[in-house]
Amino acid sequence: MILTADLGTSSLKAALITRDGRLEARVRIPYPDPPGLGRRDFDALQWESAFREALRQLPRADLSALAVSGNGPTLVPCDAEGGPLAPADLWLQDRSLPVDGQSSYYLPKAAWLKAHDNGTWERTAMLLSCPEWLQYRLTGRAVMVLPHEEFRRYIWDSGQLDAYGLNPALFPETVLMGTPAGRVNASAAAGFGLPEGLPVAAAGSDFMAALLGSGVVEKGMVCDRAGTSEGINYCADAPAKDGRLRSLPHVVPGRWNVAAILSSTGAVFEWYRRLTGQAERPYESTLAEVDAVPPGRGAPVFFPGKRGETRWAFGGGSFHGLEPGHGRSEMGRAVMEAIGFGVRRGIELLEDSGLPVTEMRVCGGQARGMVWNRMKADITGCRLLIPEIEDAELAGAAACAMSVLGAASDPYEAASRMVRIREIVHPREAINKRYESAYRAYREMAANLPDD
Repeated sequence: MILTADLGTSSLKAALITRDGRLEARVRIPYPDPPGLGRRDFDALQWESAFREALRQLPRADLSALAVSGNGPTLVPCDAEGGPLAPADLWLQDRSLPVDGQSSYYLPKAAWLKAHDNGTWERTAMLLSCPEWLQYRLTGRAVMVLPHEEFRRYIWDSGQLDAYGLNPALFPETVLMGTPAGRVNASAAAGFGLPEGLPVAAAGSDFMAALLGSGVVEKGMVCDRAGTSEGINYCADAPAKDGRLRSLPHVVPGRWNVAAILSSTGAVFEWYRRLTGQAERPYESTLAEVDAVPPGRGAPVFFPGKRGETRWAFGGGSFHGLEPGHGRSEMGRAVMEAIGFGVRRGIELLEDSGLPVTEMRVCGGQARGMVWNRMKADITGCRLLIPEIEDAELAGAAACAMSVLGAASDPYEAASRMVRIREIVHPREAINKRYESAYRAYREMAANLPDD
């Protein structure tokens, strides 16, 4: 049995997955003090305590390997034992000092930490990214995971370290995704109840693990990955020229991942649940209540931000057309439709760049909600393919473990065998037509929103 874990922004997910890709058990452990939309400081020890709780809740199993993925670009300044010396500098925090001409996503954060030293920089023995921090606590081996060599310039290299004036000794060795990252040492075995010597596979970024674990590895395939943020990810031969799309090397060498980014869709929906007193209510109950509201009714409508073609982000948002008869279910429909319209706009940007989209594999928490899946299919007119393991990060990490165990020649072969589609959701023609006019009206209203 393979144990996988993903260190998300608001919670940790963990699972037991068989070598043929069957999900045996899954748990989700929310952090007691997540960063949320307020983007407050985050204590990295929450990752460790959540992992311990996940191990407590999962059934006992005969483990053959462990693989951990996590959010990024995130950095944790640590002492020699991996103890955090300051809050984790998370991906969603705007803390960076970039150097012109340099492509690393991590070194601007390191430069910011050095420039805003609170007395810890001189005591920092190493800078670890999110999943690699937990790996170090388990194995005592400090590494940074690369999907493949084409991605090195987006992590760090000697030239960029020189350009930033940073000490190379602070940055661990790099290992490739799907290769050994170490073994659980005696101290961690005793502290976590894991087998001593358990192989730990390098899985790295949750984003890359999700592409692998959704099976989006061939040209033209698309993945809608939704969590705290969301990305419509297209497997392409070349980067896009449109600056509104993000182009990075794909998890598959030689391919590019061209993505339309919606930076806070899941966070906005959780904000809506808190705003309307539903934070402790079952997620399914919230969705069922929203689903009872007719689709594309036109009012109320929600805009997450100000006008313009900037990335979908929550800030300066507003509801319009609220009436005394509207309640939380109508507001929820408006929030969900705004997210669906954002997904459709992302697809339009991809298609304007010559990247046609007719179907998408969906993964993340939203993929488990059929209300979400039906709404996105109806709004976009695309077929949605639901994998058996909706948390694609966990499936991708398991594929990396399969490679380390020698059960596959590489993670891509493992994923091709492990990833299976459970269900296909087709757009409903009548509702799709209703959304055609609703979407056009929404775009016109967005264009006329005031700037402040």
